[in-house]
Amino acid sequence: MALTDAVVAVRRYLKVIEQTQDTGLDQDSWLESAAEIGVLSGEMREALSQVNRALGIKSGRDAILLYLRKRVGQSVPADALAGVACITEWARRIRELRVEYGWPIESGITRDDMPHDHYMLTTDQPDEELAERWRLAKYARKSKGSGKIKMLTYLQTISPQSADKDQLSYIAGIKSYARRIRELEEEGWQIASSIDDPSLPPGSYRLSTLEKRPPRVREAIKLRYEILERDNKTCQDCGRIPGQGVSLQVHHILPVHQGGKNDKENLVTLCSECHGGRHALMGTSVKDELLNPDREPDVHTH
Repeated sequence: MALTDAVVAVRRYLKVIEQTQDTGLDQDSWLESAAEIGVLSGEMREALSQVNRALGIKSGRDAILLYLRKRVGQSVPADALAGVACITEWARRIRELRVEYGWPIESGITRDDMPHDHYMLTTDQPDEELAERWRLAKYARKSKGSGKIKMLTYLQTISPQSADKDQLSYIAGIKSYARRIRELEEEGWQIASSIDDPSLPPGSYRLSTLEKRPPRVREAIKLRYEILERDNKTCQDCGRIPGQGVSLQVHHILPVHQGGKNDKENLVTLCSECHGGRHALMGTSVKDELLNPDREPDVHTH
């Protein structure tokens, strides 16, 4: 019976489209048809949900999990998950699977090897540690303060572990969370990213220390970002970018111990390997003095 109802719903859906095609397409007729299709889409989802329930699939969340568990390690498009869930709020169900049950579901937001709107269940077992971190993220999201303060609180709570794009955007409630992270760095918080640490996935951040650095470091951190942006976050020697196994550092063309200044013309973005190569030729050691401006000057460094 449930499957019959689903077939009827699909046929009604198609009939509206066919009638629109037969009567000719103009703006008014299409808007009327589109509105009717919208109503029928809801009816079709409900009919498909009844098929799920008839087969023992109790909810959209259960349907998503069952589908992903049959495809562990495979990239699955969002539209496919919306289809098996038979609900409009399927994305919330994915978040519940992560937050409340600890299922390690990654997305194209956090992985460069997947399309942006794809998801992947990485293992067929829930991760309690991941679930706990998402519970902390949920708590941080509900706390008082701006999105920036909420992210800082979360990074402090999980330090020295890192937070990924999904968690930070969820906590902050804004798409421009990366800009807020940059503001925290400019305020003196030492936050590492894949630019500084190649072990971190792109878009992940880790609070390196719970101590806030003194105000005098802010201008150096701000200048470092300006140089990285100017150079498109790309090594100016070999062309590599974060996520390709290297970190990025800002190099003084004329070394500091030889009188080099923090002028933009004297600064260039290099990957850690190219940076080391340049200093090997000069017989000096490597240090990104804009990343660590609070350290005492070292006459053996640039």
